[in-house]
Amino acid sequence: MNKNFLLVGLGNPHKKYEKNRHNIGRNFVVFLAKKWNSPDWKKNKKCFAEISYAEKEGKKLILAKPLVFMNNSGKSISQLKKFYNVPLKNIFIAQDDADINLGDFKISYDRGPAGHNGIKSIISYLKSKAFHRIRIGIRPFSKTRKKAEDFVLKNFTLKENKILERLFPIIEEEINNKTKN
Repeated sequence: MNKNFLLVGLGNPHKKYEKNRHNIGRNFVVFLAKKWNSPDWKKNKKCFAEISYAEKEGKKLILAKPLVFMNNSGKSISQLKKFYNVPLKNIFIAQDDADINLGDFKISYDRGPAGHNGIKSIISYLKSKAFHRIRIGIRPFSKTRKKAEDFVLKNFTLKENKILERLFPIIEEEINNKTKN
């Protein structure tokens, strides 16, 4: 039984995107690295990603931040899968979801992209959708429904960051439960 798990945080590389809503997946994986005492990131040029490692309960957890833009994420994920020999069912992709309110999340498995271009790219490269998606809500609280393109590249407010500080540990617990088997 393969004990390798790949946890990838989607987002855009470069400092100017770091605090964007679109980068919540990357920010979540950075949170996990700190929480799991593996804050050192090393570039893996073959995988087009920065990598950090953690060991938990006999499992090797490979944390990755692709160094390609969101819409080309599949290029990195397919290389990571091959390089680390990770079965599809052990891949977890943390992503932003503009249809879910900030403070909420859903973990789904074997689902279509629902309009998310990063996920479309991953499905195209892997030729499968049989992986886990950690869909983290980024929709701001508003009385009027905004179009995703009006807010995905905007930064979180201080109040919204406080919400995420409480949410990330809850998501981590859910992932711990899903990687126990």
